[in-house]
Amino acid sequence: MAQTILKSEPLWLAPYEVAFVQDASCPAGKVLKITGAIRGLHRKKACVALAAEQASLVEATP
Repeated sequence: MAQTILKSEPLWLAPYEVAFVQDASCPAGKVLKITGAIRGLHRKKACVALAAEQASLVEATP
């Protein structure tokens, strides 16, 4: 199953929804994994390795 990698962090993310973002905050070969949170809590963010054959790069739409 291929994962979509965004070029920027989405403004809206449903609770527990996961988005992968390619930006400068993570070292080479890793992407930022963002997990949506319920109201009042902060999103979880972590740098994770993602195989190139499992990902496709797209732009986030507001």
